[in-house]
Amino acid sequence: MQKFPLYSQVILTKNFPQSGFLIGDVATIVDFIEPDGYILEIFDSQGNTLNVLPVLESDISLPKPHAVVNYREYAISA
Repeated sequence: MQKFPLYSQVILTKNFPQSGFLIGDVATIVDFIEPDGYILEIFDSQGNTLNVLPVLESDISLPKPHAVVNYREYAISA
């Protein structure tokens, strides 16, 4: 059973330097990988998809109540 529901917003708890994403970046769960993985979609501030990223359950967490989401410009490698 998956810990996080489909379409939940989650926070990365691990850096993904190959994709340009860092701890604290926000992503949306768009699919499951059995037994303990997820496919995340990461959007820019305009709602455009930046990347789709497979992760393990241990690589993400739910946002804490009253968390402030920071804006940063991504240097995503194409």
